[in-house]
Amino acid sequence: MKAERGPVLSLVLCSRNDAYMGNSRWRLETTLNYTAAQIAAIGAEDQVEILVADWGSDPPLAQAVALDPIAARVTTFVTIPPETAKPLQGDSPFPEVIAINAAARRARGEYIGRIDQDTLVGRHFLETFLGWVKAGSAPVRAPLDGALWFSCRRAIPYRFAVKCPGYVHVARLVDWFGRRLEVEIVRTFYYSSVGIWMMHRDLWDECGGYDERMIYMNDMEIDMSRRLMTRYPMIDLGKLVQYDFYHLDHYHPRVPRKSSAHRRVNNQSPRADLGYRPSGAAWGLPAAPLEMLPATWCRRVVQPPASSLRTLPQFLWLAALNGARTHVDHAWYTLWPEFRHRWIRRALLGWQAVTGRPLLEWPGLLRKAWAGRSSIKAEL
Repeated sequence: MKAERGPVLSLVLCSRNDAYMGNSRWRLETTLNYTAAQIAAIGAEDQVEILVADWGSDPPLAQAVALDPIAARVTTFVTIPPETAKPLQGDSPFPEVIAINAAARRARGEYIGRIDQDTLVGRHFLETFLGWVKAGSAPVRAPLDGALWFSCRRAIPYRFAVKCPGYVHVARLVDWFGRRLEVEIVRTFYYSSVGIWMMHRDLWDECGGYDERMIYMNDMEIDMSRRLMTRYPMIDLGKLVQYDFYHLDHYHPRVPRKSSAHRRVNNQSPRADLGYRPSGAAWGLPAAPLEMLPATWCRRVVQPPASSLRTLPQFLWLAALNGARTHVDHAWYTLWPEFRHRWIRRALLGWQAVTGRPLLEWPGLLRKAWAGRSSIKAEL
């Protein structure tokens, strides 16, 4: 009897039932429903699975999220209960490395692709990658199963995402304007925020996945890629698939876009060099009795509506309004620190000039204090 073949690709992500930086549950629902719709649109429901590592949620995410029927069919929750999660996380609120490793360890796919819980996976990537696997090659010199694949992501603007719009509006934004959305990329592309981090399952097992000592934020992909790049080439997947990954932005324009401003980061915690496989053979909690449950018990059903004239004006107004606000934010919050510093300094100079002097003398004193514009600028 011929053994049943598993999926080609396992998309693994981690999340919690909380309100991290806004409506994180809405972001997760949107990611799962959108990505599953793209999988179904190309008839790949038997080729792609989604695994969500639910870290210490009470109640579990499986009882809280609203998935449509397609997403429920392709999504499985790897539930790490609070009694298992709390001793492992130490003083970190969310050790992503352990959660993702636990999902990757239980993935059935030939390839494992790590995404964030608020990053939508596009149809173009899915069609392209599954086509490469079917053909047995990709348009690069390295073999598919002997390469590391990293893509940066595009940003769905904060002013749009923060409204938690209906699924149909998010899908329209990506379909109509996806190629115009900004790519979040730095000079070394695999040092950027992850759109997808993908490789053959044998490579993930070979290196033991993420270093499970990195229980804080940032640098886990950088560390893992550095270890693997001693043996395998890194491919800029984003260039090949037009960065077909879309992040629901949750950073307000006026706050620093740095993880360190919100939580402790890994580069603040030095670690001893434990070599190529720092998590050892026990990576991914192999001995933990974690439940692998299908998402068939969701409490309500979200049906992504078909395109309709009734919702089209709403979408156009939402897109136009939030597009305008995004441009204003970009201009204002770029200039605001300099503007604020300049006028605070000017106010201090003025206050020092008039303190203890009669009110009638204030206009002349202020003119004198502010007259030397070049000296003020020099001090700034």
